[in-house]
Amino acid sequence: MNAIQTRILNAITTTVAVLGDYWAKTCAQRAGANPSAAGSVYDGATAEEVERLVREAQWEEYSHPAVMAGCAAFRASLAGRLGIVELSKLDVNTPVILDDRKGTGTVSATVRGVRGEEVKFTVLVLGDEKGQEVVFTFHPGDPVRPSSVKAEPGLHGKTVTVLEAIKMGLETAKIVV
Repeated sequence: MNAIQTRILNAITTTVAVLGDYWAKTCAQRAGANPSAAGSVYDGATAEEVERLVREAQWEEYSHPAVMAGCAAFRASLAGRLGIVELSKLDVNTPVILDDRKGTGTVSATVRGVRGEEVKFTVLVLGDEKGQEVVFTFHPGDPVRPSSVKAEPGLHGKTVTVLEAIKMGLETAKIVV
């Protein structure tokens, strides 16, 4: 096992220890077999299979402008389905649901009825949480800037239009199955 794989496995262990069920929620969100999956997914995979795939992947360092400063990104040849669509490409009246299922404190837009394209790689992002390196996210395809819209009471689960989501400051929507 090389230094990058060791670093990522250690970050997964730390994520579980520091952030509780965040790791399990992230794996479940990426599981294409999960009826409540959102965003980029691995078609037909269960949460357990997703976790195994991530742990066994051969990661290499990666750079992308959407990766936040202070974070480290990695890429592996792990195919999946892109689960993000730009809100500007949807009709302004399309309904989107605001979502904070991972408990990040910010909401993302989600949309149904859109199928993402297949991509041949996965990106994993590590960052600092309480002074320790954890997995912030992983997903098929290139990263996008995370939402900065605070998950104020009543926003999680609220349905708004694409136009309202854009006015809130959201730029993309996660595709939900």
